Amino acid sequence: MSTPKDLVGKPSKRICPGAFANLGGYPPTSNRNAPALRRWKATWDALSSELTGGPPPGASGEPFDPVQAAIVAAQIRRPKSLPPPRDRGEFDLDFPRLSVPIGHQELEVFFQFVHSDPDGFLKMYRLKTAQIRAEDEFVSAPEEIAAVVSDPRFPDSLEAYEIRTADGEMIRLEMPQGEAKKTLEKLECDHRRMVGADPGDIRPGSHCSMCDVSDLCRTFPAIDPSAEEVAPHRGRRLPSSYRLMLSKSRLEDMDLCQRRAAWRAWFSIPADLEHQSRETSPGLAAGSRFHRLMAKALLTDDPGSYFSADPEMEALYTQHLSLPCTPPVTVRATEFPLGFTVRFRTERHSVSVVSYGLADAVGREPDGTPAAIDHKTGLSGGSNPHEPEIYALGALLRFPNSPTVATHIHHLARGRDPQCERVAWERDRIGELASRLGSFAETASRWDLLDATSPPFRVGEWCGTCPFEQRCLSYR
Repeated sequence: MSTPKDLVGKPSKRICPGAFANLGGYPPTSNRNAPALRRWKATWDALSSELTGGPPPGASGEPFDPVQAAIVAAQIRRPKSLPPPRDRGEFDLDFPRLSVPIGHQELEVFFQFVHSDPDGFLKMYRLKTAQIRAEDEFVSAPEEIAAVVSDPRFPDSLEAYEIRTADGEMIRLEMPQGEAKKTLEKLECDHRRMVGADPGDIRPGSHCSMCDVSDLCRTFPAIDPSAEEVAPHRGRRLPSSYRLMLSKSRLEDMDLCQRRAAWRAWFSIPADLEHQSRETSPGLAAGSRFHRLMAKALLTDDPGSYFSADPEMEALYTQHLSLPCTPPVTVRATEFPLGFTVRFRTERHSVSVVSYGLADAVGREPDGTPAAIDHKTGLSGGSNPHEPEIYALGALLRFPNSPTVATHIHHLARGRDPQCERVAWERDRIGELASRLGSFAETASRWDLLDATSPPFRVGEWCGTCPFEQRCLSYR
């Protein structure tokens, strides 16, 4: 279990000892047929045939639905011209790897093939089919790039590349030697710190939304919505065949269209290339900046200092200071996950559905009532109707001795008076909340997780803002 690879590209395991220790030794939910992995395998099979000139590999596993087949076809088409020609040099498709020692272990970086030109110069290639975030140059993790450039042959007789199917580009993996050394030293330090991790040392935070074992963790209590009394299950949980993460945004999507929610939450369907929201609007960018600053500022003795250099952010923080929030909340943590897990058994497999939201802040009111806070910085004043519900149910489950929990939605925007929308949730409403939110989880568990056309679509005005509008029209 305790290998350096566990800490590479996994913020949850790097921050939370319990996640690193895998919550008592159970293997995580395998998700063997997760859409992104299946598409990667099919793309590599096709590309390897191109490189060798051999026949296409035999179909493995279950066939793709039309949506996934079209994505794979595009992924295959984009990188075809990137590798060296077949008739120049030799190819080794035996999954070569580079490794670097980390303490008594090794960090191994795998490649899909290596090409040796007529002069013996080596070029190693990784196939990356993941979507690329706007701020990212590479899909490979920095630690992996550091391991590559630390090889004594690099850059004299070795080069390494990332073939990206998302944009059809090939990027050389490069990093200054000094930066590579520091990156690997930090990884080794983190590895030494986590080797003796206690499975019970759970540290909730924003990283929980990316955790491999979120369905097994007490951060998201497991419940049975049909039980006479809704309460967390006791004892350890076993992994399911599949794990679905339904964020509060995906719950909102399900109100509009199940397909929209499913394509985001599970199938990882790329957005339409011409979709306008691919470029962040100024208002959304400002809101994200404010939330990032507040997450740090609220846990310090001088929060105002975080905003003084930015007039736009300072104006929003000034509004925050004048919120008519009664009773006030003493903040204990920020970017805090609240939610629950429900496990379902279908005809063919089991599915664990984790429904959750990341509260901007949590704390207690003067009388000890647990409270969750969310900041809204847009002018519309609207809020996700399920947002306070998921916070309330998550808090009622986490604090079983509290008769009441509260949600505070803080509306902040320049040119408008700040408002605090407080709701008190009594414990006798826990069954109602579990039933309503559990119904979304049950609906999601019934999706055919190998068929992106299976979740039903619903046509409406929201289609115009859907990131999948054009693709969806093609598969109705």
